[in-house]
Amino acid sequence: MNFKGKLVLITGAYRGIGKTLAESFAKAGAGIILTYHEHKEETDKLVNKLKQKYHVIGYSVYVDLKNEKSIKKLHDDILDRFGKLDILVNNSALSLDNFYLDKTKEEFMEVMEVNVVGTFLMIRYFDTIMDHGYIFNISSTDGIDTGNVYSVDYNASKAAINSLTKTISLVSKNRIISICPNWVDTISTVSMDKEYLKSELKRINQDKLISRETIFKVIEKCIKEKTSSGTIIRVEGDDDVREVV
Repeated sequence: MNFKGKLVLITGAYRGIGKTLAESFAKAGAGIILTYHEHKEETDKLVNKLKQKYHVIGYSVYVDLKNEKSIKKLHDDILDRFGKLDILVNNSALSLDNFYLDKTKEEFMEVMEVNVVGTFLMIRYFDTIMDHGYIFNISSTDGIDTGNVYSVDYNASKAAINSLTKTISLVSKNRIISICPNWVDTISTVSMDKEYLKSELKRINQDKLISRETIFKVIEKCIKEKTSSGTIIRVEGDDDVREVV
């Protein structure tokens, strides 16, 4: 699919799913805006590489998803520079896994602030400068039924993101869609304790890690087929993608 002339904003794109999405969109001709919070050098390097390789517009920009002023500044900068946005991918997420009885209120609230409030604010500000565009919220099957007691805050945050998707889609002129994958083949996943990861895959009946490229293919298909706003898409494998009723 050709995305030439389209402008895409991806939060947290220095590695993992976000990086693969940035590479895929740039390869397809889209201009890319990649946000970072702590990884400026890695994000700058990725943007420069993609600009040189695919000859697309691209820049990296700092944003703190826990700070509304920071998100508003990002909104204002993009509006001043480009006047619009075509696709927003809310990819950034925080997880602070520990047993629920050991989890503090501060830990729980930090995860909710980044994952839920940050996603809400990104939608709230950028929805207004998009004209029949697409907002993709990278959620998780943990927000549906695969979560465990070591990630209650993360699970709750992903369920809340799915709720935001459905609720805001009722009034937005843009198409808002949640993508909920199982375990994806990212650096953070493969660097986990192998026995723990093996047990997690077995617990949720997942045969192998999902390719990062599959997430882009899902996004591409949604745009090509004009998937209905408010749709929750479950990705259990590279060849197992379906809408959640």
